[in-house]
Amino acid sequence: MKRLELLDYGRFGGGLAVVAYHYFFNGISNGKVTSISHIPELVAFAKYGFLGVEFFFMISGFVIFFSAKNKTAGQFLSVRAVRLFPAFWVAVLFTTAFAAHWGGEKMSVTWPQVLVNLTMLPKLFGQPFVDGVYWTLQYEWGFYFAVFLMLAAGVQSKLHHALVLWPFYILLMRAIGMESLPYASAYYAYFAAGALFALRMEEKGRFSLAALLVSLVLCVSFSAGKAAGLTANKGVEFSALTIAAVVLGQFLFFVFLTSRKGLALRLPASRLAGGLTYPIYLIHAHFGYMLLSRFANDGNRAIAYSLIAMAVLLVAYAIHVLVERRLASFWNAFFARSVGSCGDAVQYWLSARLRSVYAASVGRSQ
Repeated sequence: MKRLELLDYGRFGGGLAVVAYHYFFNGISNGKVTSISHIPELVAFAKYGFLGVEFFFMISGFVIFFSAKNKTAGQFLSVRAVRLFPAFWVAVLFTTAFAAHWGGEKMSVTWPQVLVNLTMLPKLFGQPFVDGVYWTLQYEWGFYFAVFLMLAAGVQSKLHHALVLWPFYILLMRAIGMESLPYASAYYAYFAAGALFALRMEEKGRFSLAALLVSLVLCVSFSAGKAAGLTANKGVEFSALTIAAVVLGQFLFFVFLTSRKGLALRLPASRLAGGLTYPIYLIHAHFGYMLLSRFANDGNRAIAYSLIAMAVLLVAYAIHVLVERRLASFWNAFFARSVGSCGDAVQYWLSARLRSVYAASVGRSQ
């Protein structure tokens, strides 16, 4: 897959939306920022920034479809680990360093919590996240694990069938009230939608189009359906119609992205914008909350917001350049030998088991 420069801009735009949601609305609303009050004119827009997370899920589905092609299970896991873990490890330690001094009651951390967070799946060990934004990474790894199992089982050629059926599965589970089953959460409808857009770049068909439309209905109904609960919990009115319009806009973004014009679009500094998004997402929340609470007030908040945004960008740039790019060869080799080797071992074992089961079934039939 060639690099799509508009997709990098989309990543960065989604990241800015999430930052705006946390800094201008949610951090103050949930009591983690205590020194400043809301700016009503900004809240009217920033409160919908949470939808940037759903957009990230769509982007993940779109990218992983290509990332999984022509790879072994180990190669796929290795590539995903290189993409997620190095910046994440630095971000956890970075946030922990500030939380140790300024975390207070709501953002303090313990060393067992920190160590378990380094796995990226602390909830499995009964520990809270060092930073609340990390919850999305559990969904990411849930999606990766499903793709990994398909690669390990040697059914990569059936991936497109699974993607087409996925939205219908989510719809059925939602209809019968069993959304708690694996991969039935409505958040996964966003992953499915992104993957279906990628699939339709290679093979268009009525079934994939129908699945994409079902994904759209699921995403709109799920996100817009949260409006009443958000209004009650946050004390600010959320419009279901506005949420639905934003989600529709996200789908239209991918319609244009996958068009001839979208694919050919060239945009300045797109690679840097895309590369900065993940580190920005990882460090902005609790780090920003702590700085705002300590240094900002209603009189200087314009300057405080500007300086904190610059600090976040500088730290994110340092993580991207010094950790992700300059150490890329090291990380590629490290994860290929560790995670990649384990993934390939699982694929070898599973393939052998499946061949054994198949041979046994053929023997019984004869």
